Amino acid sequence: MEQIYSPSHVQELLGIDSNTLRKYATLLERHGYPIHRNTRGHRGYFDKDINTIRKFIDYSSQEGMTLELSVQAIMTSSSDENKAITITDENLALTEPDKEIPLNQDTNDLNELMERIENLERINMDLIKLLKEKAVREAYLEDKMNQILKYVERTEQLVEARSNVMLEETSMQMAAAQQRKWWQWWK
Repeated sequence: MEQIYSPSHVQELLGIDSNTLRKYATLLERHGYPIHRNTRGHRGYFDKDINTIRKFIDYSSQEGMTLELSVQAIMTSSSDENKAITITDENLALTEPDKEIPLNQDTNDLNELMERIENLERINMDLIKLLKEKAVREAYLEDKMNQILKYVERTEQLVEARSNVMLEETSMQMAAAQQRKWWQWWK
């Protein structure tokens, strides 16, 4: 049985951070590359996934290669590998004439499954977009709250400074009043 690696382990192996790994995995998944997910939706990576991401990093580091072009190159090379396997499977099927597969039913099921997958991908993309918007709003609100806290702190400092000045002036006036002679009060 193949070993499943955690995202943190893959980050260490490839020397990338978590955001970069998540970005690469999302791009690959968006283009149809299957990455294992557990029941909680967390990604797990097999050796083939790590090699694919390593190829992706190599492609994207080449001059003139965008991330999108790199993903397409990865998907083209992986589909070529799958075609070779499929051809082998077809050859095996041809040697066994006993097996007959009803193509219409399988094709209809496959089309229905593909439509569901595409619909789920659209829903996931919408959810990701909403989560990004929510994160931006939360960051904006946090920034505003920090500004308000700084304003309140500054106002408290000013009030304290003013009260100290007023106390000082009052004590000076009281000291000056005590220094006057009793006969100078009527002047």
